[in-house]
Amino acid sequence: MSKKTVAIFTTGEGHESIAKAARDSLQKDYQIKIFFEDIPLGKAYVALYQFFPSLSQIPYKALGMKKSLNSINKITLLKYQKTINTFFTEHQPQLIINTHGAYTSSLEELQKLTKTPFVNIVADPKTTYPLNISSSAETNLVFDKGSTQFCKTYYPDANYQLSGWFVRERFEEEYDQKKVRKKLGLDVDKLTFLIASGSEGTNMVMKVLPTLILSSQPIQVIVACGNNKTLFKSIRALNSFLDKSEKHNSLIPLEFTPNIHQYMQAADLVIGKAGPNMLFETIATETPFFAITHISGQEDGNLEIIHDYNLGYVEENILKAQKLLKQILDKPEELDKFKKDVVKMKKYNQQAKKKLLKIVNQLT
Repeated sequence: MSKKTVAIFTTGEGHESIAKAARDSLQKDYQIKIFFEDIPLGKAYVALYQFFPSLSQIPYKALGMKKSLNSINKITLLKYQKTINTFFTEHQPQLIINTHGAYTSSLEELQKLTKTPFVNIVADPKTTYPLNISSSAETNLVFDKGSTQFCKTYYPDANYQLSGWFVRERFEEEYDQKKVRKKLGLDVDKLTFLIASGSEGTNMVMKVLPTLILSSQPIQVIVACGNNKTLFKSIRALNSFLDKSEKHNSLIPLEFTPNIHQYMQAADLVIGKAGPNMLFETIATETPFFAITHISGQEDGNLEIIHDYNLGYVEENILKAQKLLKQILDKPEELDKFKKDVVKMKKYNQQAKKKLLKIVNQLT
């Protein structure tokens, strides 16, 4: 008996990570077809958050107004409806899963026409952009109760279910930290920090680097530069200088790698931009998170999540962040206070894929 087909609609950045996590939960029982399109203005958006993350709240708020949303829905319907309909005709899925708001209006029209069950994964854990919510999907899968309340301010009559966050399986695997460090060529005993700048790399997280590399305590700092080649070259040049000066601290520049989960496992603390995938993938490795920057508007709620669930630190003021890091360097055992809640959040998010499988089974 052939497997039923499920179509997952996604694009780059964190949306693709969500789609891959959804695929992980379903591919044993279903045939998965991925619809992937690059979203226009994506490169401009990346440049904005790399260099001016605080300014992103301006277009975010403007595009969230009702008049703007109506216009965007018309534009996205015009751009994607034909392509999506062709994809649907080719693969004839028994169920549709969406991870990006650009496709919402087209998929809602397709749902009306074909009566195909439609599940929408809301791609923001708290400060949700309204385009990422579907008023007519069988269900919108949302992170927690706070997410539901936020979404209801836009679409009070839509269907919602709590799911936790969708995290790819490799981040959730069990591991031995010393064995991972040895495999990666790291010192197995040094206090280890991972500065994770996201898949595209953001220069804003570099503001904490001097405090770490000038530490009097022997540490190792991994800087994950993503696809930012300029950033990688800068860190590599700085690393060469440190090698010549014979400092006892190690600085490891890291280009984009599909094995970033291993570096999270190796770290005692991950420092980075508070994107939801970066945050919850870190938590899945049972490592606390230090938010040093975020995309204003879109990621405001992520900072609240870190505070409310006791998942780590939030400090975007450079002087206060440096002071906080010095305290951590002096007393690394302070990181232990997050352990219990980090593990609790990991377990909460592990239900997401199980819930999705159950929903898909029921709807198909």
